[in-house]
Amino acid sequence: MRAAVIDKPHTATLVETDRPAAGPGEVLVRIAYVGLCGSDLELLHGSSPYLADGRATFPHRFGHEWAGTVEEFGPGVTGLRHGEVVTGSTMIPCQSCRSCAAGHRNLCTELREVGLYGWTGAAAEYLVMPRHALVPFGPGTEHPRPEHVLVEPLVTVLEAVHAADPRPGDQILVIGAGTMGSLAAAVLARYPVTVDIAEPGTVGHLPAGSYRDRVTRTDDAPTGYDLVLECSGAPGTLNAALDRLRPGGLCLLVGVPAQAETVDAARITLDGLRIAGVRHGVDHYARAVALVDELAAGLVDQVIPLAEVARAFDVLQHGRTRPKVVLSLA
Repeated sequence: MRAAVIDKPHTATLVETDRPAAGPGEVLVRIAYVGLCGSDLELLHGSSPYLADGRATFPHRFGHEWAGTVEEFGPGVTGLRHGEVVTGSTMIPCQSCRSCAAGHRNLCTELREVGLYGWTGAAAEYLVMPRHALVPFGPGTEHPRPEHVLVEPLVTVLEAVHAADPRPGDQILVIGAGTMGSLAAAVLARYPVTVDIAEPGTVGHLPAGSYRDRVTRTDDAPTGYDLVLECSGAPGTLNAALDRLRPGGLCLLVGVPAQAETVDAARITLDGLRIAGVRHGVDHYARAVALVDELAAGLVDQVIPLAEVARAFDVLQHGRTRPKVVLSLA
């Protein structure tokens, strides 16, 4: 089968490799679309923390945002039909450690992540996945669509909103108008709250008259918010988020900074601020599948054939006006 790999820093190529087979409790999926994101760029640049700590090595097959169809079942698999449209959890929990037993599967101590470390990525014609990590779209979805890759980032947004527990009348700022920020604003628009969105970079992909009350640059955003969702991971945005909270406000970190950030701990104490990280949303896939068609409209910039993987990465880094670049194997 064809697969795309990052074989060394700054080089992504197409290779031929063996088609995998589904073992007990596993499913062979024919991949239709794979989304590219910032984590994949870090792998391409050789700056990923997974490369630094040895969990990932070159050549590396990436791809943790994907959609496809069921091709084959391994022994013991039930609840799926051949040709059914599915996606899967990036995080594959062990289901037996203390965290998993306590219902916190996203905090699994033996975690593997598809396309990042411990489990090969979806940038190939076929991918084997454990049945427990697959989510079907249901009989109403006959074919995968490029927007379906956005289920993966959407589950993290749903976990963030669950952690935030917004109340009627809350004033909420989303920092970052990329994939995560756009999805966060769309989800929060379903609540009786005020949502503003600020962006450290450009905002050309944000359609006018949508769910945002206003769009501004981060430096120009006002203060006094009850909640800030930092979705960009851009340098300096942690302090920018804290600056915009009211006393007692909550900052949820959804974006992953590339470098360490320094904060004034005294201010956090004296203002009673709260900071919490959001680690994926393993338990939100079913809801994300139900919502993705509604919330992801307009977020895909280009759909590029797998054979042009190098160009796809270039578009992701330099040539897009909307958040998501998608590789196609359909």
